[in-house]
Amino acid sequence: MEVEELKKIDKPICVAVYKKNIKSKTSYMVVTLKSIDIVNNAIAKKPIIDHKCDIIELGIGTSLIDKWKAKYNIKKYKFVSR
Repeated sequence: MEVEELKKIDKPICVAVYKKNIKSKTSYMVVTLKSIDIVNNAIAKKPIIDHKCDIIELGIGTSLIDKWKAKYNIKKYKFVSR
């Protein structure tokens, strides 16, 4: 989904930036309609972000998508609807 489409949704949008490894230079972004508590859940059996990954930033709002894409040089983000 594009940022313009996400702005039309009435629900709060959770945005997370993470790295798959501590030493890796690449950052990834996940955008979801789920709560921050669900994204940051340490005991989930099927987590949105794998337990091995390090979450760098976690927030609510569509404005964070553009800011963090520029800050961490992320070209595409992954939208998770589950």
